[in-house]
Amino acid sequence: MTEPISILVIDDEPVMRDSCFQILSRKGCEVQLSKDGRSGLDQIRAHDFDVVILDMKLPDIDGLDVMVKIKEHRPDTVVIIITGYPNVDFVVKAIKMGAYDFIPKPFTPNMLRTIVVKALEHKRHDAEKIYKPQDLITLKGIDAIIGRSSAITELKRFISKAARSDCSVLITGETGTGKELTARALHYCGRRRSNNFVTVDSGGLPDTLIESELFGHEKGSFTGAIYSRIGRFEMAHKGTLFFDEISNMSYQVQGKLLRVLQEHEFSRIGNGRFIPVDVRVIAATNLDLKAGIRGGTFRKDLYYRLNVISIHLPTLRERREDIPILADFFLNHFRKKKGNPLPEKISDKAITSMMDYHWPGNVRELENVMERAVTLCDEKEVDPFHLSYNGPGNQSDFRRDDGELIRLDDVERLHIQKLLERYKHNKSKTAQALDVDRKTLRNKIIKYGIIDPPDEE
Repeated sequence: MTEPISILVIDDEPVMRDSCFQILSRKGCEVQLSKDGRSGLDQIRAHDFDVVILDMKLPDIDGLDVMVKIKEHRPDTVVIIITGYPNVDFVVKAIKMGAYDFIPKPFTPNMLRTIVVKALEHKRHDAEKIYKPQDLITLKGIDAIIGRSSAITELKRFISKAARSDCSVLITGETGTGKELTARALHYCGRRRSNNFVTVDSGGLPDTLIESELFGHEKGSFTGAIYSRIGRFEMAHKGTLFFDEISNMSYQVQGKLLRVLQEHEFSRIGNGRFIPVDVRVIAATNLDLKAGIRGGTFRKDLYYRLNVISIHLPTLRERREDIPILADFFLNHFRKKKGNPLPEKISDKAITSMMDYHWPGNVRELENVMERAVTLCDEKEVDPFHLSYNGPGNQSDFRRDDGELIRLDDVERLHIQKLLERYKHNKSKTAQALDVDRKTLRNKIIKYGIIDPPDEE
């Protein structure tokens, strides 16, 4: 069982967005929606989608312009265009500009599913031209949890046991420790693996919309309900429903969620008919729910309904022996993603630097640090010079007058200039302070065109 296919639908028509969502999510795809070009491009910058389904007539940006920006930012993403006014010249132009194919409106569910499957086959074929077959294997289930520490070994063993049952699971741990990754491992190791894994951002919507998101609604049931839609519970039927940051859910919605968990049925908004549902519920939080119970913000009865099996994830500080393994994994991941053979490895000094750091953002922060390092490094080894931490006391002070962060290359150039000035252009001392050799420092000086008087040695 592979990881779910991620798809973004950019279309200004709510009915079209919802149709695509229902057709594709029922086949196990993870589908996100956007109503215009700008918000769609924002989502593409934040996430790496396998496929983008793009309407050519958008209210803010021309569809072809959106497609060009998608291909600039995510060249490997497959773009399928949809339009109500297709013609030969337009289609030829769009394909020349990078679209994989087009589908005319209106289309049937089978037409949409077929073209998405073909697009993914095309993407895999292109990938095989660049990478070896073993590089295309997607880590899934327990294998996606990287590490060999005793804490991670025990976690994997426990997940294997917990996955055999359908009991509700409460996952706790700091931000960035891998709560959603653990939830997916529970799903893919269990008997529900062939059905949907559906996520809910518990605090991402107001109460007026979260009920519609969870339970669905009938057309005309409230202002703005111009079409009927199914909710997350129906999408997850026979599968797994994952509530991310359950502590953000309001007290009122908590009560309605509790009822569904107790009765195994719900009704859509605007329809009194009860629909039976069979889902496994997994919830996650980085807060102390018991403190929420004492403070009156979290229901005690819901807590015990969710906390049948509890899993607490260790921080990266508690599994430091996994840092080199994770860093190497992310190094290879970002090398492949960027199609760049460099850097080839991480230096011992860089590993020591990472081992000494306290990692307040845990594995997610380590992933970000390695992505920046791979972006900055054009040499064989990642050195401490290429690492940039975000924790307290480690933020860069390189900002423009308007407060915006400047480019990574500019950060590196300014840092070199500062240290050269501090050590009066003594390259040996500057290189030592940067934890690199003189040759690396000299290459950087040339690369950035830094004015550098002779050594004062």
